[in-house]
Amino acid sequence: MRNVSMRALIAAVVASLAWGGAPALAQRQKAPSYKLSWAVQPLLAEAQKAQNANDHAAAIAALDRAAAVADATPDDRYLTGVLLINSGISLKDNAVIKRGVTLALESGRTPPEDQAKFVRTLGALALQENDTAGALAHFERYLQLNPNDAPVMAEMAELYRRQKQPQKSVEMMRRAIEVQEKTSNAKADETWYRRLVAIAYDANLPAETTAASEALVRAYPNPTNWRDVVVIWRETNRLDDQTNLDALRLQRAARALTGERDFYEYAELASFRGLPGESKAVIDEGVAAGALNLQKQVVRELNAKVTSQLAADKASLATAEKEARAAANARVAMGAGEAFLGYGQYEKAAEMFRLALTKTGVDPAVANTRLGIALARAGDKAGAAQAFAAVTTPPRAQLARFWQIWNEQRP
Repeated sequence: MRNVSMRALIAAVVASLAWGGAPALAQRQKAPSYKLSWAVQPLLAEAQKAQNANDHAAAIAALDRAAAVADATPDDRYLTGVLLINSGISLKDNAVIKRGVTLALESGRTPPEDQAKFVRTLGALALQENDTAGALAHFERYLQLNPNDAPVMAEMAELYRRQKQPQKSVEMMRRAIEVQEKTSNAKADETWYRRLVAIAYDANLPAETTAASEALVRAYPNPTNWRDVVVIWRETNRLDDQTNLDALRLQRAARALTGERDFYEYAELASFRGLPGESKAVIDEGVAAGALNLQKQVVRELNAKVTSQLAADKASLATAEKEARAAANARVAMGAGEAFLGYGQYEKAAEMFRLALTKTGVDPAVANTRLGIALARAGDKAGAAQAFAAVTTPPRAQLARFWQIWNEQRP
């Protein structure tokens, strides 16, 4: 065997790969010495000479003969693979690149710092061949070598989705977010959080959708995300009018009412529940936002209806409060609490909901949800958190969790 310095022989080695693109090479500054067999050494020299002359067909022919040598050493196979990669890149021939990378890896002589790059190259080449399963296998191996590559994890999540493996897709996307935030000490991109929600929702995975939704509004609590999260939750649960109203109240609190549908649905439901003050406030907000048009008949009629009820409704508040205190049943106290809530009298509303909790016929989940809402809107974050934590029955338990996230984010 010949002891050869490969500083001159190796033109370049795979250094990095843009996702889905062609491999890029970087010049190796220092290279170790390799022991080449007598049979392979002249073939590699011939191949290098042909490459220098830009005759890659001749180089590949010499390298094919080198790869066919039965007793070739690991060093022989590794360097044959590297030179194949060089010719393949020059020719933009992915098949040759793949052969070279595979040969280099199988030799067992690929330097540790290059193994992950080579494996990732195979994954990218498999993608170009539309071999999603093969690409995933390579990228799983790549992550074993480079476990902190969050962008690759995010791309793998999409590949698993294409493979109709939603659980793996969700888990990989969640892992990508965790790794990105751990390694960068900063929040992962908002699009990653939204993608996690979309994957889980499209696959009809309720628990995963809810967990992803919570993560999204914790990380990026903007009105768009709040609306998407609440709307998804409303659509995927069977809600009665009372629960739906409290969900719409969360959208309003998060400034996440958008368009005519949101504002009108909320105002109409509040009116139906006998809350003209809340209905009127929502209509006014919708008009101010340009979402509701008082020239439209249904809007005009609803506005006229609740406006005509305001004076009497406000005048009844004192009587309702008095009756609530005297009644054995919680019904009047709950109604009075909702009325005060609709008029923005949050402390008085909280007082009524607390009163209701001491009486018969109360639904603790409803009363505690609304007590939490009133306290949160009043700025009592600790009191609101305690009330929301007391809501343990579905579907309100999750609604209370969303409200508590909003409560935590208040200044």
